[in-house]
Amino acid sequence: MSVTLSEDLIKVAFGDRERPAQKELADAQEPGLRLRLAARQATWSVLAKTEDGARARIALGSWPSVSVEQARLFARSIRSTGDDVDEEEGDLTVAELLDRYRARRLSQLRKAKVIGRALEAALAPVKHRNAASLKRRDLAEIVDVMAERAPIHANRVLAYAKAFFNWAVGRGYLDANPAAAISKPAREVTRERTPSLAELAEIWRAAGTLGYPFGPIVKLLILTAARREEIGSMQVSELDVPQDAADGVWTLPAQRSKNGRAIRVPLAPLARRVVEAALKARSTANDFLFTTTPKGPVSGWSRAKARLDEAILAARRRADPAAAPMTPWRIHDLRRSFATHACDHLHVDCAVADRCLNHVGASTTSTVSRIYARSEMFDQRRAALTAWAGLIEAAVARDEAPSTSRRGRRPGRAASASNAGPV
Repeated sequence: MSVTLSEDLIKVAFGDRERPAQKELADAQEPGLRLRLAARQATWSVLAKTEDGARARIALGSWPSVSVEQARLFARSIRSTGDDVDEEEGDLTVAELLDRYRARRLSQLRKAKVIGRALEAALAPVKHRNAASLKRRDLAEIVDVMAERAPIHANRVLAYAKAFFNWAVGRGYLDANPAAAISKPAREVTRERTPSLAELAEIWRAAGTLGYPFGPIVKLLILTAARREEIGSMQVSELDVPQDAADGVWTLPAQRSKNGRAIRVPLAPLARRVVEAALKARSTANDFLFTTTPKGPVSGWSRAKARLDEAILAARRRADPAAAPMTPWRIHDLRRSFATHACDHLHVDCAVADRCLNHVGASTTSTVSRIYARSEMFDQRRAALTAWAGLIEAAVARDEAPSTSRRGRRPGRAASASNAGPV
């Protein structure tokens, strides 16, 4: 059985008094690398091809004189002139193959943890099976059972499994992908829920009741059309809010951008005021603008969304005790609202709206344009997002006007601006 070797693991194994006289540990991260534990010493070896094409096990030295990382380096160096050889390729279990996939491929992806957890949970019923013995029927049954309780999640897991087994085929661990011909268990329908301007005004006012951190987060999600994780992990060092200007800039780094490209996001004056209020409200010393812990970004999105919906319903029922809840919506729908209303009401060019959403080339089918069009359209996006902030501000003021007039006040221009709610 292969495991990812480490210095601590070897110390425990070598000090185990109940172990047999000899024991071998195979490294899951480096094919063919083994550590043989004898009574008084532990020796490294690697399986490699000799000059005549035969396979032979080559000694690499003793542990701890040769550390785990050094042994892996030696093994790679010895095998660099030939093909990788693994004496256990035909005997790997699904769990062992998944360990190698996690170390060699998933570690390069931003969603490594999510994909790894999903695959581990889904393949748990067959994790001790020989990976080469898996049949399409085995995986199809797993996917179909999962689809009964979570159909869309089953689609995602199937896609992860196909990529996993494709990788195994490409590396020679398997001869065929057992998931290749399995169809999606559920039909996916593109979401069309687009909160109206009046609903955006309700969401804005309800966000004002949440306080820091989720109140300003929701407002920035509306104003910038950015993704939830991008706003939630915003860092103070990414902000440029000079004192001699009314607006600002937020630079989203490539490593946190979904498309892997950095982009400067214009902050309209209203968005800047939201950011400044959040800067004053934060009490932690780390670099995250929105956080309640000493180390990481904000968490608890589901609870915050539930509180937001409760605040919206409470506001509706103050005006009408029989009012119904807002039609179900998601945080991501706010991006669709921007794309729709900015184009329909503000006549923002579709290409500019795409760049505000940090899409690249979405408005054109030209592959050349997608590859070579690197313009940020910064000035155009600044104008669009500033106009969008004004539209939101007007919607909030317009939606509050009836309740204000009932209290005997006639909202003027100044009152309308303030009615956008506290930032």
